[in-house]
Amino acid sequence: MTQLTAALMQLVPISELAPGQAAAIRNELVKRMIAEAVSKLNMTQDKLVVRDIRPLTGEDLDYTYEDWWETTGAADDAYETMTTGTIGDQRWVGIYGIKDDSEVGMSCTAIRFNIGGADRVIWNLQALNEDDGMVGICPSGIIIPQNAPYTISRYVRSRNAATHLVLKGFVVEPRGRVLSP
Repeated sequence: MTQLTAALMQLVPISELAPGQAAAIRNELVKRMIAEAVSKLNMTQDKLVVRDIRPLTGEDLDYTYEDWWETTGAADDAYETMTTGTIGDQRWVGIYGIKDDSEVGMSCTAIRFNIGGADRVIWNLQALNEDDGMVGICPSGIIIPQNAPYTISRYVRSRNAATHLVLKGFVVEPRGRVLSP
């Protein structure tokens, strides 16, 4: 797999991407994840499914609510855990972007992904703007591989504020685990 440079790990406001570039980034991440799953599981691509993340489900991200809605905790100006756990066996989660869909202001200004015990990337959400719907895309995406421990944290500027940080991503897994198309 290609070593990713720091410049590719940043979060880019969607308005700064060329038309079709967000879809190309997503599709490239899908290809990388399918290739890894085929290699690790020793199965053909036609035995795999690509589906949207189910936030509430423990084997995907074990988030508090199904719709990504949550109220921040008790501390101002600190990271707090959004979700933590271990990705299920024979399952890969890919995240290529985020949308801050909060109704009132930005209560969280950054999001941090710790995978396998190390911080892999921190996205600054303040670069997003209302003109593009508060959507940012990561050129390389983030892959959380099977059986990997992870923690996704957000930097809280204003405690007890509503937040609606929607992770844009998908899951690659064998057919029949959730979907059997």
